[in-house]
Amino acid sequence: MRKLVVFAALALALVLPANAFAAHESNNKLVFAPVAGSPSPGASGSGVINYIKGVSGEEPDTAWSSAFRFTDLTPDATYSVVVRGRFADAAAFSGICTFTANAAGVGACRSEFLGLQRLAIAQLRLGSETGTPVLQATRQAVIAGPGSITSDGGCREPDQAGATCAAPGQG
Repeated sequence: MRKLVVFAALALALVLPANAFAAHESNNKLVFAPVAGSPSPGASGSGVINYIKGVSGEEPDTAWSSAFRFTDLTPDATYSVVVRGRFADAAAFSGICTFTANAAGVGACRSEFLGLQRLAIAQLRLGSETGTPVLQATRQAVIAGPGSITSDGGCREPDQAGATCAAPGQG
């Protein structure tokens, strides 16, 4: 009986820390749509932003990976992907990756970054992270806006066996 109690206590100790991180672990599927007045109203895009691990278990020390793919952009123009909620200021936008669209107006980028408190908005901006918004993905349960952000445990980047959505950085 004593061995059973020790085993149960050990098992509980191993489970509790994992559950402490569960609130932050998520894979997010992003579908971008044009913002009002977009310089590229026919553009579209998709992406994933995935939780990797808690560095210290305290915000904002969480690690994330991301991948995005966009079409129908201005050829040869530079774009930046920004998210709201990095670091200490949850209302500020921060750049996470930059790319130059090819001659067909297609572009993609990937990144790994630290510190994302809550993902409610991601934007594609023309030029730098302070540039003109072109596309947006919005978590509708938090704020109204174009596009969508949904938590989807099956979305992974890079694409892995069993994934329920295609990783946008592929192809």
